[in-house]
Amino acid sequence: MIEKRIFHTFTDGLAFVVSALFSPYITAMIFVAAITYNYAQNLSQFLPWIITFIGFGVLIPGLYSLWLLETRKITDFHISALEERRKPFIAAGLSALVGTIILVFLGAARPVIVMAVVYTINTLAVAFITQFWKISIHTALFSAVVTVAVILFGPTWAWFYLILIPLSWSRIHRRRHTIWQATAGAMLAFILTAAVFWIFGYF
Repeated sequence: MIEKRIFHTFTDGLAFVVSALFSPYITAMIFVAAITYNYAQNLSQFLPWIITFIGFGVLIPGLYSLWLLETRKITDFHISALEERRKPFIAAGLSALVGTIILVFLGAARPVIVMAVVYTINTLAVAFITQFWKISIHTALFSAVVTVAVILFGPTWAWFYLILIPLSWSRIHRRRHTIWQATAGAMLAFILTAAVFWIFGYF
């Protein structure tokens, strides 16, 4: 079912566009593909890595959410209602864990495996917190993505953190989150991502 949206003001439309452009599904697929391609030596490495990562990290959770939407078990694809988040978020975390294990067996490059661990840890942490509080997935994922980029490629990528400002605004303006939920998502992902890379010896 396609939701009918009417934007009463320009800012309503802008908030929707920003929120949609930085959808967790879109952000994850683009970034994962770029990082995986960067560390793969050839196509025979890249394809199984990217299929595994996106398949278990994005497509399976996304298809499950789509099925829940079609069967009216959730009210929107981004699962805005707190009470609807438990099953899809836990499923996403477990799916990401399976994907990470497969990447290890495939002999994926170390940064790709660490990124998969980061993805899994953040997903499971958000899945746990969201049982009690509606933390922002949009800001959490984007914060994790930028933190990975800064650690792997240098501080010149840090300016991308500024995008968290309009992204947080869009989620708050659309009444999907409070400022504290948006901020908590970004901070949690930053801390967990940095901690995982520290454990793997990147500092």
